[in-house]
Amino acid sequence: MKKIFGLSVLPPAEACDCLAFEFLSNISNDKRVDQFCDYLLENYIDADSAFPPPVWSECTASSLRTINACELFHANFNALFYSAHHKIFVLVSALQKIQNEIYIKMRSFTTRRYRKSATFNQEDLIFSKSGQYRVNLILRIEFVSSVSYKFLSNTHL
Repeated sequence: MKKIFGLSVLPPAEACDCLAFEFLSNISNDKRVDQFCDYLLENYIDADSAFPPPVWSECTASSLRTINACELFHANFNALFYSAHHKIFVLVSALQKIQNEIYIKMRSFTTRRYRKSATFNQEDLIFSKSGQYRVNLILRIEFVSSVSYKFLSNTHL
């Protein structure tokens, strides 16, 4: 099931095919796995789902991904508050803190040299495997399997 993370590196049109032909054809007879696959199909794969493949699937070598930047911001924003009814000063302080963090991230992320070498290694592997897949040196399931574990430790920004 960890290979599901590799679907986000495929082009949107191929993500659906990969799930249908490579993953669903080889699943075990477990009710929990069936429920998980149904959930994926209903929410992320079907054309009329809440998050269709063009929203979350992108064929790039970037290892910095999030499915929904708004959800990431909202989770971080909520973590700044300790009660449901707070004073306006707490809100202003939280907004200033977020603004400062964004400025720091913008300044530190402008050049490649500030990023960790592990990030470069991940992106290099994804780029090389992507090239091998494009010229048909490896199968789609091999490509997804080889890059899927790269996103497990880097699930948010």
